[in-house]
Amino acid sequence: MININRIREDMKSNSELIQNKKKQIIEEISRLKSQIIQRLDKLQEGLIEDIHKVENECCVKIASIVSSFKDQYKDIIQCNTEIENIKKYASDIQAFLGMREIQKKITKNEKCIESMVVNKKIQRVDLEYTIDAKIHDFLINVKTFGSITIKNSPTTCNDLVRKKNRQAQILATEKENVHNIKLSFKQNLKTSCKNTRGGCVTDKGTYLFTNYVISGERLVALTAGGKFKCNIPWSNPYSSFDLVCIDDNTVAITTGESAEITGVIIFDLTKRATKHFVALPTSTFGISYDGKSLICCCDKEEIHVLSCTDFSITTIADTILPEFSYIATHADKILYTNPEENKVSCCLYSGELVWGFKMMVRDPRTLFL
Repeated sequence: MININRIREDMKSNSELIQNKKKQIIEEISRLKSQIIQRLDKLQEGLIEDIHKVENECCVKIASIVSSFKDQYKDIIQCNTEIENIKKYASDIQAFLGMREIQKKITKNEKCIESMVVNKKIQRVDLEYTIDAKIHDFLINVKTFGSITIKNSPTTCNDLVRKKNRQAQILATEKENVHNIKLSFKQNLKTSCKNTRGGCVTDKGTYLFTNYVISGERLVALTAGGKFKCNIPWSNPYSSFDLVCIDDNTVAITTGESAEITGVIIFDLTKRATKHFVALPTSTFGISYDGKSLICCCDKEEIHVLSCTDFSITTIADTILPEFSYIATHADKILYTNPEENKVSCCLYSGELVWGFKMMVRDPRTLFL
């Protein structure tokens, strides 16, 4: 039964992952298409501006040439008028002298026109255009927008519980009594934090704590021996409430009741820099890591599951929690606190409730497994 539920939940999670991935791919295709259209529109606008500019230059040049011929045309008309007057009224000597002057004007006009022709100032112009060869290549050579491939990865159900092992676990559980559990003091750590709300230990033994204080929020690291290692202050818009180790170099930190942004910070301890930020709809509090996803409590929202592969987000049904809730995971189960009801509950990833009980302690503020 346990194995079937685990496989079913894993397949359901895989199906949801594919659906979310499809949405992301479609959004990326639409975004790229819009970028291509915007780029082509910009290129078109630039070419049209060039056309207007060249057309204007050509028309101005032609108008200038036509304007220069107007004066010469007037001179020729004037010469024709003078010739007619000479023929009618001038004596022979007057006609001779007058025709010489007229001939000079005509010769001057002819030389001016001839000079413009020789210097190629009088030429017909036309407009031509050439499309960039890369655009032709795009239209001819690009056959598809992209390609979709299937990437297989190992299932998370490799460690299925065998019947004998499960029976042994049941028997062992039945023999164990909570009243027989004894606590032994190991170590006292001085964190220098005024309001510690989250803590974890890396595989190398480094202790990490959050200081949840307005204008003093920071991440404090201690060595395995409890000595101060480093202090990492937060600057706007980030803040810190709870945290969990993803690996020796990376932690995930919730923002708590942040005035700026709410979500989960993926922080690189080596570079002391934020690698990624996942925005969530409300204030984020308790957080846990199950080896593939981050499980996070959001104020007045259902438990959020963040994939560490692509940071896609899913929710677990019927798990709405108040502020300051904490969370932990074990195998295929999720355990979480409800400080308003003084209650600890356990559910499957499907949201199916396994058990729940009221605590003797009021307002439970942490949870470890």
